[in-house]
Amino acid sequence: MTIRFESIEKTYTVYARPQDRLWEWVTRTPRHRVHVALTGVDFEVRAGETFGLIGENGAGKSTLLKIAAGTIRPTRGTVSHEGRVAALLELGAGFHPEESGYDNIRFMAALHGLEGEPMEDFVVRATAFSELTRETLERPVKTYSSGMFMRLAFAAATAIDPDVLIVDEALSVGDLHFQKKSLNRILELRERGATVLFCSHNLYQVRSLCQRAAWIHGGRIQAMGATEDVVTAYESHERRRYAHLRVDAADAVANDQAKAASAPAPAPVSLGAPLVKIAGLTIETGDGVNPAQVDSFQDLSVEIEIESYGPAPFHVLFAIVRPDKDNVFGTSTQFRDGGAPLQGMGSHRIRTRFPRLPLLSGEYLWSVYVLDDSGIQVLDMAELIQPFTVLNQKHREFGVTWLEHEWVLVE
Repeated sequence: MTIRFESIEKTYTVYARPQDRLWEWVTRTPRHRVHVALTGVDFEVRAGETFGLIGENGAGKSTLLKIAAGTIRPTRGTVSHEGRVAALLELGAGFHPEESGYDNIRFMAALHGLEGEPMEDFVVRATAFSELTRETLERPVKTYSSGMFMRLAFAAATAIDPDVLIVDEALSVGDLHFQKKSLNRILELRERGATVLFCSHNLYQVRSLCQRAAWIHGGRIQAMGATEDVVTAYESHERRRYAHLRVDAADAVANDQAKAASAPAPAPVSLGAPLVKIAGLTIETGDGVNPAQVDSFQDLSVEIEIESYGPAPFHVLFAIVRPDKDNVFGTSTQFRDGGAPLQGMGSHRIRTRFPRLPLLSGEYLWSVYVLDDSGIQVLDMAELIQPFTVLNQKHREFGVTWLEHEWVLVE
């Protein structure tokens, strides 16, 4: 189902004080300023396409999604689509805190125009997906924990099979088990042919899920096209945006590197209680294990140890990064021939060799991620660990990496 945005503009009148609105009406003198949230937005999301929206906070992404969902109207322009729409925007918006989980689900079903047997079927599917107990569902939702509330809200929002699915940062719902379940539900709807408008700050997820994307900046579309092109342009903008902070942060980075170098093993940043954890990362050269200094074109291998506490399959992704988090190179077990995930309880060791490491002089670190079998959901991660320095002592070329080249004299 196609979504078409035509010359969308959204503005808000902003008053410095509440009483200025009254004085403006009495004196007929403007006492407000106009905030332009969106302007000149004109594009189309094709039927069955997964389309990404990226940009910094305040760029206008959520405003555009609310316009697409019909929860707010544009000041100018039109948005058109047909069929049933499911929007995962502010999960739980419209839930009444004094009513039970069951009653709130029935209210959501009524908003979709369901009654009688279709409504009861909606309730059964939503409650089953939420995995909440009958006793919990009979209580007022004001007694729910935030995780329970989000489970119910996501289940109610996706209990229908929509033609259009609008997703705004909805893949961080609840615990890791439910995050995986939520992701699978979104992927299932996409496979059934639903048109998906997906907004996230997780650029890896945008790259993995979306065929095309748009970068919104200052309420305008800054770039639109193939996902990789748009995400790369946005990443370049972000690097330039924070360039002035790098000098001030240099001492902090040096201190962090010193602490990481003296640590016996990398300390993974754990997301809750993952069933798969990063146990360690070891780099090895001809000079030994975990050297602080590596020569350009020296053979190097990296070994990652993973502990799995369950049977669920998973992938491992790692990247060589600069201190400013700029990725130099990254790869995943998903990108291997066949791309089969790892599986099985216990310890797993994955080794990657870099013959004649082509990095030139500079400071580098490693980032490691454990992903689910789809290669999208992050189960555990350890970022900016095991720092090392590369010295290019035998050549005079400069930059980040060596590129094979040949000089030809043209007379």
